[in-house]
Amino acid sequence: EGEFTCNDGQCVTMEQRCNQIPNCRDESDEVDCKLLILKNNYNKKVPPIVPTGGDEFKQAKVGISISLLKIVSMEEVQHKINLQFEITLEWKEIRATYHNLKDETSLNALTDEEIEALWLPYVIYDNTDMKEAVKLMKEVKTTVVVTRMGNFTRTGLDVTDEIEVFKGIENQLVMSQTYTKSFQCSYDLAK
Repeated sequence: EGEFTCNDGQCVTMEQRCNQIPNCRDESDEVDCKLLILKNNYNKKVPPIVPTGGDEFKQAKVGISISLLKIVSMEEVQHKINLQFEITLEWKEIRATYHNLKDETSLNALTDEEIEALWLPYVIYDNTDMKEAVKLMKEVKTTVVVTRMGNFTRTGLDVTDEIEVFKGIENQLVMSQTYTKSFQCSYDLAK
């Protein structure tokens, strides 16, 4: 209980399984370390839902926070301000399952392929020139991590791979992006 059996018979703790450091002599603890598991019928265009009782559901809430990193410039005549900021979005995805989550959140980062497969919040910056939105772009660094909050179940003896399985409803996804954007502003300039 609580140990992973390496292919060569050696045992390591489950916390060492998929931690980016080979702890087994044969390095089998770092094989098949997929973090995000989605069913084949998962539709990333449909927002996540939360059960409200019985057969009733509602859309999951998305927490939004913005940290201002720098005021790049202010253009009073054009009524513009250029800001560098980080936006952080948090939500739970009931349709997802996670494998081998770690207490250290940075070890629970999704790969680019996993991020592409997942539903992501759509936030529009209303006072930008083109009403720009939060989206995946090559020039913008996007990180999505899973915050371990819930308990896990272990796969039974009928499964050849020992995995700790976490439910999506109990563990939170956190998406971060850093931007520099130009916002339209109304300045009240007076002495």
